[in-house]
Amino acid sequence: MTGRSALVPMHPDTFCDGMHIDGKMYFKKGSGFTFLCEDAVLTPALFEEFYAAGWEGQELYIEEQHMDRILEMSKGLKPLATKKPKAAPKAMDLTVITKLHNDYKDLKRRLGSIMDEIKNKGKVPIETYDLLADEVSAKLELTDPSLLIDFINSMRDPDDYLNAHTANVGMLNGMIGEWLKLPEKDKDTLIKVGLYHDIGKLRVPIEILNKPGALTADEFNEMKKHSLYAYEILKLSGETDQRILEGVLSHHERINGTGYPGGLPFSQIPLFSRITAISDVYDAMVAKRVYKDSNSPFEILAEFANNKYSNLDLRLVNVFLDRLPMVLTGKTVLLSDGRTAKVVFINPSNYAHPMVEVDGSLIATTPDLKCLSMDNFLISVDS
Repeated sequence: MTGRSALVPMHPDTFCDGMHIDGKMYFKKGSGFTFLCEDAVLTPALFEEFYAAGWEGQELYIEEQHMDRILEMSKGLKPLATKKPKAAPKAMDLTVITKLHNDYKDLKRRLGSIMDEIKNKGKVPIETYDLLADEVSAKLELTDPSLLIDFINSMRDPDDYLNAHTANVGMLNGMIGEWLKLPEKDKDTLIKVGLYHDIGKLRVPIEILNKPGALTADEFNEMKKHSLYAYEILKLSGETDQRILEGVLSHHERINGTGYPGGLPFSQIPLFSRITAISDVYDAMVAKRVYKDSNSPFEILAEFANNKYSNLDLRLVNVFLDRLPMVLTGKTVLLSDGRTAKVVFINPSNYAHPMVEVDGSLIATTPDLKCLSMDNFLISVDS
Protein backbone atom coordinates (compact mmCIF):
# COMPACT_ATOMS: atom_id res chain seq x y z
CA MET A 1 0.00 0.00 0.00
CA THR A 2 2.82 2.34 -0.84
CA GLY A 3 1.71 5.98 -1.02
CA ARG A 4 -1.57 5.21 0.72
CA SER A 5 -2.61 5.30 4.36
CA ALA A 6 -3.33 1.98 6.04
CA LEU A 7 -6.78 0.72 5.09
CA VAL A 8 -9.32 -1.03 7.29
CA PRO A 9 -12.44 -2.94 6.18
CA MET A 10 -15.90 -1.85 7.33
CA HIS A 11 -19.28 -3.47 6.74
CA PRO A 12 -21.50 -1.46 4.34
CA ASP A 13 -24.23 -1.20 7.01
CA THR A 14 -21.85 0.96 9.05
CA PHE A 15 -22.46 3.83 6.64
CA CYS A 16 -25.48 6.12 6.90
CA ASP A 17 -27.29 8.45 4.54
CA GLY A 18 -25.76 11.92 4.69
CA MET A 19 -22.58 10.76 6.42
CA HIS A 20 -19.50 12.69 5.36
CA ILE A 21 -16.52 10.43 4.73
CA ASP A 22 -13.13 12.04 5.21
CA GLY A 23 -10.34 10.67 3.09
CA LYS A 24 -10.61 7.93 0.48
CA MET A 25 -12.84 4.89 0.19
CA TYR A 26 -12.04 1.69 -1.73
CA PHE A 27 -13.27 -1.84 -2.27
CA LYS A 28 -11.09 -4.90 -2.71
CA LYS A 29 -10.91 -6.42 -6.17
CA GLY A 30 -8.65 -9.42 -6.64
CA SER A 31 -5.33 -8.67 -5.01
CA GLY A 32 -5.72 -4.89 -5.27
CA PHE A 33 -8.02 -2.05 -4.30
CA THR A 34 -10.37 0.00 -6.50
CA PHE A 35 -10.87 3.64 -5.59
CA LEU A 36 -14.50 4.75 -5.08
CA CYS A 37 -14.60 8.27 -3.67
CA GLU A 38 -12.80 10.88 -1.60
CA ASP A 39 -14.17 13.39 0.95
CA ALA A 40 -17.72 12.55 -0.12
CA VAL A 41 -21.20 12.71 1.40
CA LEU A 42 -22.80 9.26 1.20
CA THR A 43 -26.21 8.96 -0.46
CA PRO A 44 -28.21 6.09 -2.00
CA ALA A 45 -27.37 7.53 -5.44
CA LEU A 46 -23.66 7.40 -4.64
CA PHE A 47 -23.96 3.75 -3.59
CA GLU A 48 -25.60 3.01 -6.94
CA GLU A 49 -22.52 4.51 -8.58
CA PHE A 50 -20.35 2.23 -6.44
CA TYR A 51 -22.19 -0.74 -7.95
CA ALA A 52 -21.72 0.72 -11.43
CA ALA A 53 -17.98 0.87 -10.72
CA GLY A 54 -17.91 -2.89 -9.98
CA TRP A 55 -18.55 -3.02 -6.22
CA GLU A 56 -20.80 -5.96 -5.30
CA GLY A 57 -21.80 -5.14 -1.73
CA GLN A 58 -18.71 -6.46 0.00
CA GLU A 59 -16.72 -4.69 2.72
CA LEU A 60 -15.63 -1.15 2.05
CA TYR A 61 -12.13 0.03 2.98
CA ILE A 62 -11.41 3.40 4.54
CA GLU A 63 -8.26 5.02 5.84
CA GLU A 64 -7.60 3.82 9.38
CA GLN A 65 -7.38 7.27 10.96
CA HIS A 66 -11.04 7.93 10.08
CA MET A 67 -12.50 4.68 11.47
CA ASP A 68 -13.33 5.87 15.00
CA ARG A 69 -15.18 8.93 13.73
CA ILE A 70 -17.26 6.83 11.31
CA LEU A 71 -18.17 4.35 14.06
CA GLU A 72 -19.21 7.22 16.32
CA MET A 73 -21.36 8.84 13.62
CA SER A 74 -23.09 5.56 12.81
CA LYS A 75 -24.49 5.04 16.31
CA GLY A 76 -28.27 5.14 16.31
CA LEU A 77 -28.54 6.07 12.64
CA LYS A 78 -30.28 4.08 9.96
CA PRO A 79 -27.80 2.44 7.58
CA LEU A 80 -27.91 3.19 3.88
CA ALA A 81 -29.88 0.78 1.74
CA THR A 82 -27.00 -1.07 0.13
CA LYS A 83 -29.02 -3.58 -1.85
CA LYS A 84 -27.70 -3.91 -5.36
CA PRO A 85 -30.02 -2.18 -7.84
CA LYS A 86 -31.74 -4.17 -10.52
CA ALA A 87 -29.65 -4.80 -13.58
CA ALA A 88 -30.05 -2.23 -16.29
CA PRO A 89 -32.11 -3.37 -19.25
CA LYS A 90 -30.19 -4.74 -22.19
CA ALA A 91 -29.22 -2.37 -24.96
CA MET A 92 -32.23 -1.24 -26.91
CA ASP A 93 -32.98 -2.47 -30.38
CA LEU A 94 -31.77 0.00 -33.01
CA THR A 95 -35.33 0.35 -34.30
CA VAL A 96 -36.46 1.56 -30.86
CA ILE A 97 -33.56 4.02 -30.66
CA THR A 98 -34.29 5.24 -34.18
CA LYS A 99 -37.94 5.82 -33.27
CA LEU A 100 -36.94 7.85 -30.20
CA HIS A 101 -34.57 9.89 -32.33
CA ASN A 102 -37.22 10.48 -34.98
CA ASP A 103 -39.72 11.50 -32.31
CA TYR A 104 -37.23 14.04 -31.00
CA LYS A 105 -36.60 15.44 -34.47
CA ASP A 106 -40.36 15.65 -35.01
CA LEU A 107 -40.74 17.51 -31.70
CA LYS A 108 -38.18 20.09 -32.83
CA ARG A 109 -39.84 20.37 -36.25
CA ARG A 110 -43.27 20.98 -34.71
CA LEU A 111 -41.80 23.49 -32.27
CA GLY A 112 -40.26 25.25 -35.27
CA SER A 113 -43.66 25.48 -36.96
CA ILE A 114 -45.22 26.86 -33.78
CA MET A 115 -42.39 29.37 -33.40
CA ASP A 116 -43.04 30.57 -36.96
CA GLU A 117 -46.73 31.00 -36.15
CA ILE A 118 -45.93 32.96 -32.99
CA LYS A 119 -43.53 35.18 -34.91
CA ASN A 120 -46.07 35.84 -37.69
CA LYS A 121 -49.23 36.21 -35.59
CA GLY A 122 -47.83 37.36 -32.24
CA LYS A 123 -49.84 34.69 -30.39
CA VAL A 124 -49.27 31.17 -29.10
CA PRO A 125 -51.61 28.40 -30.34
CA ILE A 126 -52.29 27.32 -26.76
CA GLU A 127 -54.12 24.07 -27.58
CA THR A 128 -51.36 22.94 -29.95
CA TYR A 129 -48.70 23.73 -27.36
CA ASP A 130 -50.66 21.91 -24.64
CA LEU A 131 -50.87 18.83 -26.84
CA LEU A 132 -47.12 18.98 -27.44
CA ALA A 133 -46.46 19.31 -23.70
CA ASP A 134 -48.68 16.28 -23.00
CA GLU A 135 -46.68 14.24 -25.52
CA VAL A 136 -43.39 15.29 -23.90
CA SER A 137 -44.79 14.32 -20.50
CA ALA A 138 -45.86 10.90 -21.80
CA LYS A 139 -42.45 10.35 -23.41
CA LEU A 140 -40.70 11.19 -20.14
CA GLU A 141 -42.94 8.76 -18.30
CA LEU A 142 -42.06 5.88 -20.63
CA THR A 143 -38.41 6.55 -21.49
CA ASP A 144 -35.23 5.93 -19.51
CA PRO A 145 -33.72 9.35 -18.64
CA SER A 146 -30.32 8.06 -19.76
CA LEU A 147 -31.66 7.92 -23.31
CA LEU A 148 -33.26 11.36 -23.15
CA ILE A 149 -30.03 12.92 -21.91
CA ASP A 150 -28.41 11.75 -25.15
CA PHE A 151 -30.61 14.16 -27.07
CA ILE A 152 -29.81 17.03 -24.74
CA ASN A 153 -26.06 16.39 -24.85
CA SER A 154 -25.91 15.83 -28.61
CA MET A 155 -24.40 18.20 -31.16
CA ARG A 156 -27.01 20.49 -32.69
CA ASP A 157 -27.40 22.64 -35.78
CA PRO A 158 -26.80 26.28 -34.79
CA ASP A 159 -29.74 27.28 -37.00
CA ASP A 160 -31.95 24.94 -34.99
CA TYR A 161 -30.76 26.19 -31.59
CA LEU A 162 -33.99 27.76 -30.31
CA ASN A 163 -36.13 24.74 -31.19
CA ALA A 164 -33.63 22.28 -29.66
CA HIS A 165 -33.13 24.44 -26.56
CA THR A 166 -36.89 24.73 -26.07
CA ALA A 167 -37.37 20.96 -26.36
CA ASN A 168 -34.44 20.23 -24.07
CA VAL A 169 -35.46 22.65 -21.30
CA GLY A 170 -38.95 21.16 -21.39
CA MET A 171 -37.51 17.65 -20.99
CA LEU A 172 -35.04 18.69 -18.29
CA ASN A 173 -37.82 20.39 -16.36
CA GLY A 174 -39.82 17.17 -16.51
CA MET A 175 -36.84 15.12 -15.33
CA ILE A 176 -36.18 17.46 -12.39
CA GLY A 177 -39.89 17.40 -11.54
CA GLU A 178 -39.69 13.61 -11.43
CA TRP A 179 -36.58 13.72 -9.22
CA LEU A 180 -38.42 16.07 -6.86
CA LYS A 181 -41.43 13.70 -6.87
CA LEU A 182 -43.80 16.49 -7.87
CA PRO A 183 -47.45 15.57 -8.54
CA GLU A 184 -48.23 14.72 -12.17
CA LYS A 185 -50.16 17.95 -12.79
CA ASP A 186 -47.26 20.00 -11.45
CA LYS A 187 -44.79 18.12 -13.66
CA ASP A 188 -46.99 18.77 -16.69
CA THR A 189 -47.13 22.47 -15.87
CA LEU A 190 -43.38 22.55 -15.31
CA ILE A 191 -42.81 21.03 -18.76
CA LYS A 192 -45.02 23.75 -20.28
CA VAL A 193 -42.94 26.44 -18.55
CA GLY A 194 -39.84 24.90 -20.15
CA LEU A 195 -41.44 24.79 -23.59
CA TYR A 196 -42.66 28.41 -23.29
CA HIS A 197 -39.71 29.99 -21.50
CA ASP A 198 -37.88 31.45 -24.52
CA ILE A 199 -40.70 32.32 -26.93
CA GLY A 200 -40.01 35.99 -26.13
CA LYS A 201 -36.76 35.70 -28.08
CA LEU A 202 -38.88 35.73 -31.23
CA ARG A 203 -39.29 39.48 -30.62
CA VAL A 204 -35.53 40.02 -30.18
CA PRO A 205 -33.69 41.03 -33.40
CA ILE A 206 -31.92 38.05 -34.95
CA GLU A 207 -28.65 39.98 -35.21
CA ILE A 208 -28.64 40.27 -31.39
CA LEU A 209 -29.55 36.60 -30.83
CA ASN A 210 -26.80 35.34 -33.13
CA LYS A 211 -24.13 37.97 -32.53
CA PRO A 212 -20.76 36.18 -32.26
CA GLY A 213 -19.14 38.81 -30.03
CA ALA A 214 -20.05 40.52 -26.78
CA LEU A 215 -23.34 42.40 -26.71
CA THR A 216 -23.36 46.15 -26.18
CA ALA A 217 -25.18 47.49 -23.13
CA ASP A 218 -28.20 48.39 -25.27
CA GLU A 219 -28.22 44.98 -26.97
CA PHE A 220 -28.00 43.18 -23.65
CA ASN A 221 -30.87 45.24 -22.26
CA GLU A 222 -32.94 44.24 -25.29
CA MET A 223 -31.99 40.58 -24.82
CA LYS A 224 -33.03 40.73 -21.17
CA LYS A 225 -36.54 41.72 -22.24
CA HIS A 226 -37.22 38.31 -23.73
CA SER A 227 -38.76 36.90 -20.54
CA LEU A 228 -41.11 39.90 -20.34
CA TYR A 229 -41.92 39.49 -24.04
CA ALA A 230 -42.78 35.82 -23.43
CA TYR A 231 -45.09 36.80 -20.58
CA GLU A 232 -46.83 39.38 -22.80
CA ILE A 233 -47.24 36.92 -25.68
CA LEU A 234 -48.78 34.32 -23.36
CA LYS A 235 -51.16 36.85 -21.80
CA LEU A 236 -52.21 38.05 -25.25
CA SER A 237 -52.77 34.43 -26.28
CA GLY A 238 -55.20 33.81 -23.41
CA GLU A 239 -52.95 31.83 -21.05
CA THR A 240 -54.41 32.15 -17.55
CA ASP A 241 -52.34 29.71 -15.47
CA GLN A 242 -50.37 31.98 -13.15
CA ARG A 243 -47.74 29.32 -12.51
CA ILE A 244 -46.94 29.25 -16.23
CA LEU A 245 -47.03 33.04 -16.58
CA GLU A 246 -44.87 33.66 -13.51
CA GLY A 247 -42.58 30.71 -14.29
CA VAL A 248 -41.79 32.10 -17.72
CA LEU A 249 -41.50 35.71 -16.57
CA SER A 250 -39.09 34.92 -13.74
CA HIS A 251 -36.81 32.21 -15.13
CA HIS A 252 -33.88 34.68 -15.17
CA GLU A 253 -34.46 35.89 -11.62
CA ARG A 254 -31.69 34.87 -9.23
CA ILE A 255 -31.82 34.11 -5.52
CA ASN A 256 -29.36 36.91 -4.65
CA GLY A 257 -31.60 39.51 -6.31
CA THR A 258 -29.32 40.12 -9.32
CA GLY A 259 -31.66 38.61 -11.92
CA TYR A 260 -34.20 40.15 -14.28
CA PRO A 261 -36.69 41.53 -15.09
CA GLY A 262 -37.66 42.33 -11.49
CA GLY A 263 -34.52 41.73 -9.40
CA LEU A 264 -36.67 39.56 -7.12
CA PRO A 265 -35.37 38.16 -3.82
CA PHE A 266 -35.35 34.39 -3.31
CA SER A 267 -38.63 34.39 -1.38
CA GLN A 268 -40.50 35.86 -4.35
CA ILE A 269 -39.11 33.65 -7.13
CA PRO A 270 -41.57 30.84 -8.01
CA LEU A 271 -40.37 27.24 -7.74
CA PHE A 272 -41.00 26.58 -11.43
CA SER A 273 -38.80 29.57 -12.34
CA ARG A 274 -35.99 28.32 -10.10
CA ILE A 275 -36.16 24.87 -11.71
CA THR A 276 -36.28 26.28 -15.24
CA ALA A 277 -33.22 28.42 -14.46
CA ILE A 278 -31.18 25.25 -13.82
CA SER A 279 -32.47 23.52 -16.96
CA ASP A 280 -31.80 26.66 -18.99
CA VAL A 281 -28.23 27.05 -17.73
CA TYR A 282 -27.35 23.37 -18.23
CA ASP A 283 -28.63 23.19 -21.79
CA ALA A 284 -27.10 26.55 -22.74
CA MET A 285 -23.72 25.41 -21.41
CA VAL A 286 -23.75 22.01 -23.13
CA ALA A 287 -24.56 23.60 -26.51
CA LYS A 288 -22.09 25.09 -28.95
CA ARG A 289 -23.09 28.59 -30.04
CA VAL A 290 -21.67 31.17 -32.42
CA TYR A 291 -20.09 32.92 -29.43
CA LYS A 292 -18.97 29.91 -27.31
CA ASP A 293 -17.77 26.32 -27.50
CA SER A 294 -19.73 23.52 -25.93
CA ASN A 295 -18.97 22.29 -22.41
CA SER A 296 -18.98 18.64 -21.41
CA PRO A 297 -21.66 17.60 -18.91
CA PHE A 298 -18.88 16.83 -16.43
CA GLU A 299 -17.47 20.36 -16.63
CA ILE A 300 -20.94 21.78 -16.05
CA LEU A 301 -21.53 19.53 -13.03
CA ALA A 302 -18.18 20.67 -11.62
CA GLU A 303 -19.15 24.31 -12.10
CA PHE A 304 -22.46 23.70 -10.33
CA ALA A 305 -20.62 21.95 -7.49
CA ASN A 306 -18.00 24.71 -7.21
CA ASN A 307 -20.72 27.35 -6.80
CA LYS A 308 -20.07 29.12 -10.08
CA TYR A 309 -23.85 29.39 -10.24
CA SER A 310 -24.39 30.17 -6.57
CA ASN A 311 -27.19 32.53 -7.57
CA LEU A 312 -29.33 29.47 -8.40
CA ASP A 313 -31.41 27.61 -5.81
CA LEU A 314 -28.72 25.46 -4.16
CA ARG A 315 -31.22 22.90 -2.87
CA LEU A 316 -32.33 22.24 -6.45
CA VAL A 317 -28.75 22.31 -7.71
CA ASN A 318 -27.89 19.59 -5.17
CA VAL A 319 -30.74 17.42 -6.47
CA PHE A 320 -29.35 17.90 -9.97
CA LEU A 321 -25.84 17.02 -8.77
CA ASP A 322 -27.16 13.94 -7.00
CA ARG A 323 -29.21 12.56 -9.88
CA LEU A 324 -27.59 13.54 -13.18
CA PRO A 325 -24.39 11.50 -12.54
CA MET A 326 -26.60 8.40 -12.31
CA VAL A 327 -27.94 9.22 -15.77
CA LEU A 328 -24.46 9.82 -17.22
CA THR A 329 -22.87 6.67 -15.74
CA GLY A 330 -22.49 4.04 -18.44
CA LYS A 331 -22.39 6.59 -21.27
CA THR A 332 -19.72 6.58 -23.95
CA VAL A 333 -17.49 9.64 -24.06
CA LEU A 334 -14.81 11.01 -26.35
CA LEU A 335 -11.48 11.56 -24.59
CA SER A 336 -9.05 14.35 -25.39
CA ASP A 337 -6.55 11.81 -26.79
CA GLY A 338 -9.10 10.67 -29.38
CA ARG A 339 -10.12 7.42 -27.71
CA THR A 340 -13.66 6.57 -26.70
CA ALA A 341 -14.42 5.33 -23.19
CA LYS A 342 -17.32 4.29 -20.97
CA VAL A 343 -18.07 6.28 -17.82
CA VAL A 344 -18.05 3.92 -14.84
CA PHE A 345 -17.93 6.29 -11.86
CA ILE A 346 -18.40 10.01 -11.22
CA ASN A 347 -16.76 11.12 -7.98
CA PRO A 348 -18.86 13.79 -6.20
CA SER A 349 -15.63 15.46 -5.06
CA ASN A 350 -14.34 15.68 -8.65
CA TYR A 351 -17.22 15.80 -11.13
CA ALA A 352 -15.03 17.12 -13.96
CA HIS A 353 -12.88 13.98 -14.15
CA PRO A 354 -14.92 10.77 -14.04
CA MET A 355 -13.41 7.31 -13.94
CA VAL A 356 -13.75 5.61 -17.32
CA GLU A 357 -13.15 2.21 -18.86
CA VAL A 358 -11.01 1.91 -22.00
CA ASP A 359 -10.35 -1.52 -23.51
CA GLY A 360 -11.12 -3.23 -20.22
CA SER A 361 -8.89 -0.98 -18.10
CA LEU A 362 -10.13 1.58 -15.57
CA ILE A 363 -8.62 5.05 -16.04
CA ALA A 364 -9.08 8.16 -13.91
CA THR A 365 -9.45 11.15 -16.23
CA THR A 366 -7.41 14.26 -15.42
CA PRO A 367 -6.97 17.85 -16.64
CA ASP A 368 -4.57 16.38 -19.23
CA LEU A 369 -6.88 13.52 -20.24
CA LYS A 370 -10.38 14.98 -20.29
CA CYS A 371 -13.81 13.88 -21.38
CA LEU A 372 -14.46 16.25 -24.26
CA SER A 373 -18.00 15.27 -25.15
CA MET A 374 -20.60 12.54 -25.07
CA ASP A 375 -20.24 10.08 -27.93
CA ASN A 376 -23.81 8.84 -28.20
CA PHE A 377 -26.02 6.76 -30.45
CA LEU A 378 -27.40 9.78 -32.33
CA ILE A 379 -24.35 9.77 -34.60
CA SER A 380 -24.96 6.17 -35.72
CA VAL A 381 -28.68 6.80 -36.12
CA ASP A 382 -28.09 9.80 -38.38
CA SER A 383 -25.37 8.14 -40.46
